[in-house]
Amino acid sequence: MERGTLARLLENRKALHHQITEVENQCKALEEQAAQLQPLANLGLAWAMTAHELNNLLTPIANYAQLALQNPQDAALHEKALKKMLHASSQAAKMLEKVMFLAGSSSQEKKQYPLLSLLDDVFECLGRDFSKDKICVIRQIPENICVWGDITALQQVIMNLVLNARQAMLERGGTLKFTASEDAEFTRIEIADTGCGIRPENLKQLFTPFYTSGKKNGNGLGLVFCRKVIESHGGCIVADSEWENGSHFRILLPKSGA
Repeated sequence: MERGTLARLLENRKALHHQITEVENQCKALEEQAAQLQPLANLGLAWAMTAHELNNLLTPIANYAQLALQNPQDAALHEKALKKMLHASSQAAKMLEKVMFLAGSSSQEKKQYPLLSLLDDVFECLGRDFSKDKICVIRQIPENICVWGDITALQQVIMNLVLNARQAMLERGGTLKFTASEDAEFTRIEIADTGCGIRPENLKQLFTPFYTSGKKNGNGLGLVFCRKVIESHGGCIVADSEWENGSHFRILLPKSGA
């Protein structure tokens, strides 16, 4: 091989290596941006659902206020109306408090937190009665099981999986089941739904950035974000699914930062 030809080949190889490095750096930057933007995407959908439920709470508040104004002499009716208004207002305030909490910093001090409380936070933030969507929510979780980590980030992970499961069951309803167990080192969380499931050819791409498998409202970032959060805690997340028979996500988290 001539010396000039060899030199050109070496230069082409260097140029190709440089291009590959640039593409890898761009992909890494996009994944980092996705991790930052995904909580905002989750919150956007949560706010949309919350707005609907808040309207359902504001309507009876207005009706009871109007009823009380129309009957100024009826003390018993006034008391009943005020109690109903107070109850609905408290529900609305609690719902908004959870949404605003999740809108805060995505990086917080890691700590122990009851898993059932974490689920309560997520569902209160969503503000949606899943039974209205013909979805039965089952929690088979011992009260003493806790998770360790950045609680806001873990709430975002659970919210993402819950929203995905709800979307998969909207057409025909179904069951959303949470189970958990623990040993000396790890906490295991399982989230299973009976929704439309994922086709086998799409399952292997599930945690690939920007892969949406044809979902209308998907951006291909949600599960990437979930994996990034779980792995940053020293854990792992895997998924099984059967087309038309639902999906099953398993999360393994260390019980402490040790």
